[in-house]
Amino acid sequence: MFGFKKNDREQLRSRHAVRRGREALRQWLPGIFLAAIIIASGGLFIWLLTSTNVFVVQAVTVLDAREHTTAAVEQIVERELAAVPLDRNVFLVQTGAIADRIRRELPQVRTVHVARKLPGTIRVVVQEKKPAVLLVSQGNYYFVDETGIPFEEARLETLPGIVLPTVKNDDLEATVVIGAPAIAESFVSFIKHVQDNLPAALNAEVAEIRIPSLAAREVHVLLSSNWQILFDVTREPAGQLDVLQRVISELISPEEQAQIEYIDLRIQDRVYYRSGAGISTRSVDE
Repeated sequence: MFGFKKNDREQLRSRHAVRRGREALRQWLPGIFLAAIIIASGGLFIWLLTSTNVFVVQAVTVLDAREHTTAAVEQIVERELAAVPLDRNVFLVQTGAIADRIRRELPQVRTVHVARKLPGTIRVVVQEKKPAVLLVSQGNYYFVDETGIPFEEARLETLPGIVLPTVKNDDLEATVVIGAPAIAESFVSFIKHVQDNLPAALNAEVAEIRIPSLAAREVHVLLSSNWQILFDVTREPAGQLDVLQRVISELISPEEQAQIEYIDLRIQDRVYYRSGAGISTRSVDE
């Protein structure tokens, strides 16, 4: 029988050990290489983060806002950035907190989205409110949204390219606060309906809309024909316009129409009007 000498067995075991070591190294090498890359990348990132200006916010970009809103947003963002650690580090900017502050401080903003844009930009996308009514109170003009909240004072350079219903408040003691409800949401929709549909109903344009106070239950509409129409804003405008149209076409003669001063629709199922013949009343189902 052939046998191995002691030196031969030791050499064989040594070769097996080397082979196993190589196989183990091949198995662990990708992980070791990956760990080395992660450590090196982490070190590089920490160095860039703490020792350079690469991730310091250098620019603030505001999109889709008017000029004065853009300036106000930039001021708010800059105030927030002043409190960011590591000299305005972009990763430490609290974008949600900035968005909340913009909404609180700028009533004209409907929605806002704040995001980081690496390496050093804060991007703010703003959607502004659209005015539904122009409110005039104590000589001041306000843009009012569809919920009845004045969101900014109206200036000539900020007037939209559309004709807004203009409502004049006759209450000289009234106080209008930007960002606080001034008129009811239902009142805004009422005014818009009248503005859009009254001219066709009476073949006359709306010349002026007035209210006795901000909390009034009525609205007075002066037409280009010099008629004044008094509405009850707590009832549907469509029904009152229908009554008005029927009264004019069926119950008041053309001769009397030429002398009308006002038509009062404030009492349901009753219409009062004043002409040269005095005050008259008609019963009309609404």
